[in-house]
Amino acid sequence: MTRGNDRRKTTLARWLGGAGVACALLAAAPPAFAAKDGETLDVRLFKTSDVAPPSACSLRLWQANRDPDTDRFAHVFLEDFGFDHTRTVARIRIGDEVPRLTRIAVGGEPTGYDLHPVQLYRSADGDTRVILDLTFAPEEGEAVEVETGKLTVIRQGFPPFRMTVKGGAGCMTPPAADPAPAADSGAGETDFSNLFRKYEVPTDDVPDTMIEALNRTYDCDWRASLARIGVTGYQTSEEGAIWEMGCSAGMHNAAYVYAQVYLFQPSEFSLMTFQNVKGHPRTSPNVLFNPVWNIAARTVASFTVDRGLGDCGTYERHRLVDARFEMVEYRAKPDCDGAAVEPETYPLIYRR
Repeated sequence: MTRGNDRRKTTLARWLGGAGVACALLAAAPPAFAAKDGETLDVRLFKTSDVAPPSACSLRLWQANRDPDTDRFAHVFLEDFGFDHTRTVARIRIGDEVPRLTRIAVGGEPTGYDLHPVQLYRSADGDTRVILDLTFAPEEGEAVEVETGKLTVIRQGFPPFRMTVKGGAGCMTPPAADPAPAADSGAGETDFSNLFRKYEVPTDDVPDTMIEALNRTYDCDWRASLARIGVTGYQTSEEGAIWEMGCSAGMHNAAYVYAQVYLFQPSEFSLMTFQNVKGHPRTSPNVLFNPVWNIAARTVASFTVDRGLGDCGTYERHRLVDARFEMVEYRAKPDCDGAAVEPETYPLIYRR
């Protein structure tokens, strides 16, 4: 770090420190309208069961008089970052909204995980700012404990919100360097299960806009089907997951559609697509029939039956890579000859 950067951080720490920090920031960014008498900023706590382990490293802050191990609601500030301490996004909850925040300035001497006594965050639209004024415990081992701290939330049109917090920062065990390439068969593939957790999604969490998108994708009574068979989630990061939703409108094949979902606001989603093989069109780019997962390898296989005897159809396998599906294998047996064999032995059409 250059000496110039040291001076900038020291000056920033002095400016941000003390009780007048919120007023200083408000003076720099005046509210678009005056706060109404008695109106307060509705900062809420995250539900403890919704706070999943990070995929790499994280900073977690909770209300000082709460215990995240026993209380249903405790956390107020969540930030994820990589093993190299590169920041991604931080989150707080204001009413039903979960603004995403980016760290834009720091002050004071850094400790582990590039944490500073004073940190300033701003939302993408610039309407929300969060100031952390933290006191760290003496470093012992890899984790960093936040002994005490003040969290200040500033939003245009509201008086500043302040909370006393505790917390900590740490990392999951990093992946081994240069892992062996994943094989095409189920055996011997790289095990991703520690970063790809399967869980049940409450069907009430599925928004109506997602049901509408499912109905447009594949003609079926999706709401009734999900109420009957449920929704399976596969967590891919602290804030993201893939939801697996199925519906059957035929005799032999159940259609499944996958959505990338922002966990703290499920209305933010996108339907995932599957690759096609030339000359073998799909029913829909979003639909996979009769899926079977290999969680450890992050692969999903599909056997689409052409008729009830099961003597013809297609077999395909896809791998989840960076939140998208890549086809790794495609087999087809178009002749319905009465001889039923394992679909994994169908004639090979494509293999990555």
